[in-house]
Amino acid sequence: MSLLHPLRESWSARWRPRWEAARNAVTSRESVDGPQAAHFRAMQITAVRRLFPLVILGNVVNTVAITATFWGRIDTFWLALWSLVVVLGLGVAQVWWGSFVRRSAQGRATASPKALRTLTIHVALYAAVWMAVPVTVFPSADHTGEMLLGTVTVGMLCAGGFILSAHVMAACAYVLIMSLGSVLALMMSHYSSQWSLVTLLLVYAGTITAMVVASARVYMSRLRAEAETERQAQLIDLLLRDFEEHASDWLWETGLLGQLRHVSARQAQALALRPGSLMQVSFLDLLEARLPPDLPEASEAHARLRGCMQQWQAFRDLEMPVVVAGELRWWSLTAKPLVDERGAPAGWRGVGSDITEARRARDELARLANVDALTGLANRHRFGRELSRLRDVASAPSASCALLFLDLDNFKNINDSLGHAVGDQLLRCVGDRLCGIAPEGSVLARLGGDEFALLLWAQTDPLAVDTLCRHMLEMLSEPYQLEDVRVEVRASIGVALAPRDGSDPESLLKCADLALYAAKAGGRNTYRFFDSAMAENARARVRLQHELGVALAKEQFAVYYQPQYHLTTREVIGFEALVRWQHSERGLIGPGEFIPVAEETGQIVPLGTWVLRQACRDAVHWPAHLRVSVNLSAVQFRSSSVVDVVDMALADSGLPPERLELEVTESALIEDHEGAQSTLMALRSRGIRVALDDFGTGYSSLAYLRRFPMDKLKIDGMFVRSLDSDQDAQAVVTAIIRLAKALRLDTTAEGVETKEQMVMLKALGCDDVQGYLISRPMPAAQVQPYLARSAEALAPA
Repeated sequence: MSLLHPLRESWSARWRPRWEAARNAVTSRESVDGPQAAHFRAMQITAVRRLFPLVILGNVVNTVAITATFWGRIDTFWLALWSLVVVLGLGVAQVWWGSFVRRSAQGRATASPKALRTLTIHVALYAAVWMAVPVTVFPSADHTGEMLLGTVTVGMLCAGGFILSAHVMAACAYVLIMSLGSVLALMMSHYSSQWSLVTLLLVYAGTITAMVVASARVYMSRLRAEAETERQAQLIDLLLRDFEEHASDWLWETGLLGQLRHVSARQAQALALRPGSLMQVSFLDLLEARLPPDLPEASEAHARLRGCMQQWQAFRDLEMPVVVAGELRWWSLTAKPLVDERGAPAGWRGVGSDITEARRARDELARLANVDALTGLANRHRFGRELSRLRDVASAPSASCALLFLDLDNFKNINDSLGHAVGDQLLRCVGDRLCGIAPEGSVLARLGGDEFALLLWAQTDPLAVDTLCRHMLEMLSEPYQLEDVRVEVRASIGVALAPRDGSDPESLLKCADLALYAAKAGGRNTYRFFDSAMAENARARVRLQHELGVALAKEQFAVYYQPQYHLTTREVIGFEALVRWQHSERGLIGPGEFIPVAEETGQIVPLGTWVLRQACRDAVHWPAHLRVSVNLSAVQFRSSSVVDVVDMALADSGLPPERLELEVTESALIEDHEGAQSTLMALRSRGIRVALDDFGTGYSSLAYLRRFPMDKLKIDGMFVRSLDSDQDAQAVVTAIIRLAKALRLDTTAEGVETKEQMVMLKALGCDDVQGYLISRPMPAAQVQPYLARSAEALAPA
């Protein structure tokens, strides 16, 4: 057992799947054919019964021949009884096998597995009965009888196997019993020593069996194919019926001349007509009569449809507008030509769909894709597409145009202080005002944020564009009443003309952008036309930006120090650190030239960090009562690591925190109130002093001074320089000093250049001054000698 078990498992694993596959190919089983298995069994029985007239005829002829040949040679009673049983057995089978086939509720013929098993047993018994006479008679028959029995037996073997091949089990049982009977008859006769005959008989039997199996496989394949074809046809019929009854689409079909020959209820409903009135009506004429006359796309679509149908070309999703019951509808038509049995054109068959809602949604999406959702103006995509026409018509007169870039000057402050809702309302109002003066045929777009663009085709007269720009600035500067807020806004405009400034969209956009930048740099609330100097300045800025990156990497900077002078004690109390660029070709460059570039590019952060560290390292060698004042840019101050950078600079240099003063601007404080307050508190908690730089030039709000912890206000030099000649400047400086005193803050006046200015500042109560009158900024190496000279000058004679 232990040896047989692995062999049995090996055989089962290798051959059982193949046996099952071969069996499934020639038999019908529920596990393979599902609900169709019962029908297949009925078809197998029907296929055998269909040949019963030939079977009966053949069997009667063979029975009569054997009976006539051997009548009187063997027992007459038994021979007659055998003949009767053989003939009657076929009659019984004809009737009995018919009862195996039943009809289902749907009228389909079915048969049970038991029916096939019963049929197989019946065939096996019949074959055994049939072989009774040859087996008993053949051994004693003469030559004529042997020839008759051999011929009949072989014929019965072949014919019976072929007739029963639709039912492979019955056929194999029949062939097996007939073959065994024939072999037994030979072995009992004087041919028993003729093994060649036995072998040949077995070969015939094996061949017939193989043919039976092959025929059964073909028959079952045909049954399954027919069943699948019928299933597909039923499914298609069901889908088509459901499609016509419930779908929003509809089927249409025309004859060779284009007349409708199949009109569904859905198609008639789509046309708002009765189905009977549409039969034999020309489909093309029917559509042409319903085309909207004011829509050019309608005639184009109808022409395409007519062309396809005349040339017998299939088409898909051809969109066509039609007027049905006074309403514009959109249809999508798909069809392919029909051909007859000779391959000649026979008509058209297709599907129509009402896509009105989808078309409206698509048109709305297309509109939204080209329109700014906030202002209703053209958006950047639509503007770019319009401007691209410049490339397409570069050689035509219409290639001339004017491009205006407009940017609101103080929109960010309004948006931050009054909220985005007010900002959005302001943008809508600006868009409405611009629409009111935009010339006919121009394209006005909002590019994003507070940026607008106006494209004037065939307009290159600088005088006309100049007038338009003036009018735009005047109109936009008028106050806006937004809800309960009255707002004033200014704008800057950059102008580029084509083809003078550029003949392609990219160059024209670049020129207009440079002109806008120049307008902002020129004081805002103005406009500038592009000129070649702007391009050169832009290239210079790019070159400066690159060189600035190299200078940062190589530390080609130096820190200069300008003394701060106390008016009461007449002593130097500290120095302000001012950075200089030691350019390899241009020499020493002042901060006014490269600091704005560094702020725009973000390079101000590493530059400011380097200046802070260097200033702390230099100041630690000064007398202990002197402070160093370092500027923090707005970008650097808003950095999350600013406190850590200051701590590291102090730790690396050893400078006490109370000797460091950091100068910040109001713009650095207003954009992030909470973050700025926490940063200032963290710095002052370490003992570091904080000064508000350029006070009086920005927002100068008392609320900010009360909210943010400060130590000093620095009066901007623009007021100091006009102090002895401008009463308004005197009033501003007086107000700043009084405000500082009230808030217990120190004051430092910048840009002091004359003794008169210093005398007036002292009289007004200013604490400290700095400027060229005291000293120009100096390198770190000159600080100690300067302090020595100052001490000598103050020493008593």
